[in-house]
Amino acid sequence: MTPPASLLVRRPRLGAFVRWPLAAALSVGSAHAQFPGAAAIEDMSLEALANVPVTSVTGRPEALQRSAASIYVISGDELRRSGVSSLPEALRLAPNLQVARLNASQYAISARGFNNTIGNKLLVLIDGRTVYSPLFSGVFWDAQDVLLEDIDRIEVISGPGATLWGANAVNGVINVITKSATATQGAFAAASSERSGYRAATRYGTSVGHDTALRLYAVQSRRNETDAVSTGAPRNDDNTLRQAGFRADTSTDDHHLQLQGDIYDGGGDGSSNIAAELSGANLIAKLSSRPGEASNWQAQVYLDHTKRSDPVVFRDKTDTVDVTFNHAPSVDRAHKVLWGAGYRAATSRTEATPLVRFEPATRRLRWSHLFLQDEFAVSETLRVTAGVKLETNVYTGTEVLPTLRAAYDIGERKILWASLSRAVRSPARLDRDFYLPANPPHLIAGGPNFESEVANVAELGLRGQTSAASYSATAFLHDFDRLRAGRAGPTEIENRAWGKVWGLETWGTVDVAAGWRLMAGWVELRKSLHKDELSPASSIPNLGNDPRRQLQVRSTLDLNRRTQLDVSVRYVASLPEPHVPSYTAGNVRLGWRVTPALNASLYVNDLGRSGRTEFNASDASVIRSSAGIKVDWRLP
Repeated sequence: MTPPASLLVRRPRLGAFVRWPLAAALSVGSAHAQFPGAAAIEDMSLEALANVPVTSVTGRPEALQRSAASIYVISGDELRRSGVSSLPEALRLAPNLQVARLNASQYAISARGFNNTIGNKLLVLIDGRTVYSPLFSGVFWDAQDVLLEDIDRIEVISGPGATLWGANAVNGVINVITKSATATQGAFAAASSERSGYRAATRYGTSVGHDTALRLYAVQSRRNETDAVSTGAPRNDDNTLRQAGFRADTSTDDHHLQLQGDIYDGGGDGSSNIAAELSGANLIAKLSSRPGEASNWQAQVYLDHTKRSDPVVFRDKTDTVDVTFNHAPSVDRAHKVLWGAGYRAATSRTEATPLVRFEPATRRLRWSHLFLQDEFAVSETLRVTAGVKLETNVYTGTEVLPTLRAAYDIGERKILWASLSRAVRSPARLDRDFYLPANPPHLIAGGPNFESEVANVAELGLRGQTSAASYSATAFLHDFDRLRAGRAGPTEIENRAWGKVWGLETWGTVDVAAGWRLMAGWVELRKSLHKDELSPASSIPNLGNDPRRQLQVRSTLDLNRRTQLDVSVRYVASLPEPHVPSYTAGNVRLGWRVTPALNASLYVNDLGRSGRTEFNASDASVIRSSAGIKVDWRLP
């Protein structure tokens, strides 16, 4: 089943939102006073990168090198030098993710298996806002856009993060963190054009009074039509997305206030479920104590509104409000305690299509949570983190999500770590309220007894770092129970599958010489999933189509002070059922610093076998190589 598509109501276009900031940015002749800000993660040494603070593992800033999890950080510099123009394509930089493109703008993205078009075991956040849909517990990637140049880092965790992040953080967490307004002062504009589409973006940052920094941005992207792999005919999946937004950061001696919001509009023409009309808006407010205080806290609230519609699968409007509070009290030097609570409410309003009905048409959803976590020092070299989260939902009540992690320092720059966790994927509307076809007799008649899918996970990892190299290796075993599967139709959605997933994921980076860095990643994945005798043979393939092996190698080379040559190659093994052939693809980018304010680059993406497909061939597009040019201009 392919994710949704078009909208019920025609929306006002955002052309004015795009044109006004672009004109404003290009008309700026001098920079405003800049705020002092934290250093960006760009052009850092490997030693400095190892000490970059990450927050996705424990909820508190800690050096990447000391994190007891399989975490890869995509830095802003990696994004800049990759030649990619969308968030899903940027996620290919993480060696611990499987990223497969379906058509012009839709992707299947997962970690540690279970990848499909309604992937539901990966939690994705953008600046603290959860972006999965309560319709299917997954992400509509065609609706997620970020000004890539404003991203500070993307923290990608493969493995469970349920104690900190809650249900759905079963196989991984993607945490997109943008730069503060303080770090994005001045004017910026960028444009890129390639065979597969174009992208234009602008941003302007300024100071407002003594304590506040503000930025405004607008971006428009176009994805051109693709061809069907089965017939070669155009698929009518071209689409355009327009997005605009702001962020303001205010710092005082005691507190930091962050306000930001986005509005977007676009998609395709709504004629199919691969060309959705879509629109939405969100607003986030975050108040926190100043870093470095003995006792730190943060309160966050966000509002989120999304609309999308297509004539085949989904017609939905969802409104969400989310409130969270986290507190790190000062206990003693041996303990780092973190606790938090939160409440989220969403209203999902659907309309039936000729194929699909959600019953009831309107569902009010609620989640609440309370968690407690303690990291304590057993000795000078051994740290243990124990935590538990209690999370409630309207379908299954209270879920218990515990974790236990231990990290042992082997020398100054090497750690051995292990973890045991329990994670769940709680029901979504697609599990409980889904009827196919829309009118009786139904082949699928909801899932009134569907329970949460459960994963008990064990991990063992090693991470090390020197002045010229860094590496990470993790062995994992996921023991799943109550996986989604039903009987032969007519049926209800039930929990009739179970099994194990295990493997190894490893990557490393080395500075070969001054200005030349190499990175390599390798993932091995194995599955042994089972169903009961009443379920059809398609039950296991429906859970996900995953390669046994993935490899990637990247090289970033500074030819001189003004010229860069970046090359990447990735290999993805064949997908078993339905069969999709293995492929090897490469990206090449040549960049120039024309002036201190002007940069240009030529790039070719997806070099490799002509006309390949990356996911289920019966429902996918031909992926072809695409050459392009990008220019960006900025004033400080």
